[in-house]
Amino acid sequence: MKKLLNISCYILASSFVWSCSDVRDWSDPVDKEAPGVVRDVAVRNVNGGAVISYTLPDDDDLLGVKAVYVLNDGVPREIYSSAFKDSITLEGYADTEAFSVSLYAVDKSKNESLPVEVTINPLTPPIKLIRETLDISPTFGGVFATWDNPLNKEISVTLYNRTPGGELTVFDTYYSNASRGRYTFRGLTSEPQDLVVELRDRWNNFARPLDTVLTPLFETEILGRDERGGMIWTQWGYNEGTHLFRGDMHRLISNRTIANATDGELMSGSVYWHCSNNMLSDFMPGQPEVNTFPYYFTIDMGRKASYSRLAMWMRDRSPLFSAELPSVFEIWATNEPKPISEIGNGSREDNLKYWTEWPAAGGTDAWKNDWVKIADCVMQLPSGTMSPSELTNEDRDYIRSGFVYDIDTEQAGKPYRYLRFVVHKTNTGVPQFMISELKFWGAYAD
Repeated sequence: MKKLLNISCYILASSFVWSCSDVRDWSDPVDKEAPGVVRDVAVRNVNGGAVISYTLPDDDDLLGVKAVYVLNDGVPREIYSSAFKDSITLEGYADTEAFSVSLYAVDKSKNESLPVEVTINPLTPPIKLIRETLDISPTFGGVFATWDNPLNKEISVTLYNRTPGGELTVFDTYYSNASRGRYTFRGLTSEPQDLVVELRDRWNNFARPLDTVLTPLFETEILGRDERGGMIWTQWGYNEGTHLFRGDMHRLISNRTIANATDGELMSGSVYWHCSNNMLSDFMPGQPEVNTFPYYFTIDMGRKASYSRLAMWMRDRSPLFSAELPSVFEIWATNEPKPISEIGNGSREDNLKYWTEWPAAGGTDAWKNDWVKIADCVMQLPSGTMSPSELTNEDRDYIRSGFVYDIDTEQAGKPYRYLRFVVHKTNTGVPQFMISELKFWGAYAD
C-alpha cells in the first residue's frame, strides 16, 4: 500500500512539473516591422474640426491609427482610434484656416508606419455659432442669458462686472452642454449694470464678448389685498357663474373663498381657500359624478403685473401633507381673455370645448392658443416622497416654508392680469385644493 502511494505521488509531481514547464505564452509576439500606411483617406470637415476616414493596412497585429495635429494654441496633440474603426475625429479648432494632420498606423509592438499627410479645413467653430445666438436681458434681481447649442458642446458662460475703472471682475460662471441654454445670473441690484458675457469651450477657445448695460428688475410682492384689506384678486367668473362655462373649479366649501388665501396666515387649519372635488356633472348636467383631471381655476389679479415667482402653503392638518395642493400644474396668462359670447354660439357646450381638454366635453384646450404659458410647476419634497407617513424632518420644514415655484424667466417684464392654473395632479391624487396662503412676487406694470 505504501509503495502504491509513493508511485501515485511521483506521477502527480511529474504531471505538475510537466504542466508548469509547458505553459503557453499567450502574449502577442513583438517585432520591429512597421505596419503599412493608411490609404483611401477622405476628409469630412465639420464645425471646429474634421472627421477623417481611411482604409486600414492589412497587418495582423494592427493596434489602431494615431493622428498628430496642432490646434490654434500651437501645442502638438495626439489622438488615437482603434483598429475596429475606420475613422478618427478631430475637434477644438478655433477658425476655418487650413491645418495639416499626420496619420500613423500603429501595431501592437508600438511600431509606427510612415506618416500620411492630410489637410483639413474646419467649418465655423461651435463656440462662434453659439455666440451668434447669445442674448441677455434683465430679469428680477439679475439678468437672463439664452443661447443655442445644437451640437451640445461643453461650454462655460461667464458674467463679468466692469468697474468704473474698466476692470473686469468675475460675477459667476455657468457650465452647460444643453442644446437650448438658459441661465439666470441672480444677486444684482436694480441699478444700471455694466456687464460682459464671455463664452469659452473645453479647448479654451473664446468667442467675441458681449458687452451691455442692463438694469435688473426690482422685485416686490404682488398683493392680493389693498391697504384697507379689500380684495384685489378674485376667482374670475365665480360670482357671475361664467366659471361654469370655462370648466373652472366650482365647489367652494363652507364659503372658503380666495380671500382666505390672502389673509397673511401661512398655514391655517381652519382658514383656507377650499375648492372640493372637480366633477364633470357640475359643468355638464347628466354626466356622472366622476373626479376629473385636469382641473382649472383662474385668478383675476386686478391689475397688470409681471411675475418672478409664487409660493403656496397648504392647510395645516394631521397628518401633515394630507391636505390637497396642486403638485403638477401649468400657469397661463393673458390680458384679454376671450368673452364667452364670442366662443362658438356662446353656449356652455361650445365654451367647454374651447376652455377644457375633457373628452366628455369634446374639449380641445383651444384657449391655450390665445394665452401664454408662464410656468410649468412640479412639487418636489427634499426626500422625494409623496406620502405623509414617510416625511423627514427636512420635508416638514420644507412644507411649512411653502412650496415656491419660479415663473419662466423669459416672461420677466411682460405684464399680465389674468392667470389660469391647469392642474394635472395633486399630492393626494384627489382633484381639489386647500390653499392656506398664496403669494406672488414680481413688478407692477403701473
